[in-house]
Amino acid sequence: MTEEPEGRALGAEALAALGERLGASLAVETGDVPTLVWTDGPTVGRAEEAVRAVAPEAAGRVAFRRELSERSVALGALRLAEEPSPLACGLPRPVSPADVAALWRDTPLPARATAREEQLLHALLYEVHDDHRSNHVTPRQICDGLMVRGVAALARRMGLPRP
Repeated sequence: MTEEPEGRALGAEALAALGERLGASLAVETGDVPTLVWTDGPTVGRAEEAVRAVAPEAAGRVAFRRELSERSVALGALRLAEEPSPLACGLPRPVSPADVAALWRDTPLPARATAREEQLLHALLYEVHDDHRSNHVTPRQICDGLMVRGVAALARRMGLPRP
């Protein structure tokens, strides 16, 4: 067995075993603390458990970051925007990328969307991509695009009845 270079928390074999175990494509960002990064997939807690099982010697030397795909951000933003308003004025509460991340924190992704949500997702992502004339948009742009339009306008555009 070959030794890993000093400071390297996860070798290629351990990374491959983790990816297979978690069913996700993983990357390691180097820096002061190596960070295991993936998009959607398992929760951070699940990834921490997998590292303890596959590479226990590296478990305390690795940070974890699950990024969210555009679809997951948009679905989370839509679900938050459709919740009853906690504001006294009745206006929908603003939805931010931090709110979306908190919503999905303990949920493995991708999450299933209803048929209505699928249509709203399509409309929201189409319009936000069109607004920015880009093939990639940020979570902030998705949330801002939803807040500017509102769920009702997207639903009307797609010919959907009110929930």
